[in-house]
Amino acid sequence: MEVVLLTAGLVALLMAGMAVGVIFSNRELKGSCGGTGGRCACAEAGTPGACKTTDDGAPPPVAREARRGEDGVLIYD
Repeated sequence: MEVVLLTAGLVALLMAGMAVGVIFSNRELKGSCGGTGGRCACAEAGTPGACKTTDDGAPPPVAREARRGEDGVLIYD
């Protein structure tokens, strides 16, 4: 039982340390692609096409080359 309490206390202490680090870093939270914000993190990272979606909200399909393996199964490179 002591080990469980010690482990829970250590995890709580680590989480508190991470929370304090986030608070003092004073950085703005970034949204994901397709979020409600006006800026797209993908466009800023250099992949602007990643933010586009189709009419049903799903991301566009990615064109990938495929070849058949020896057993006939498709292998995507």
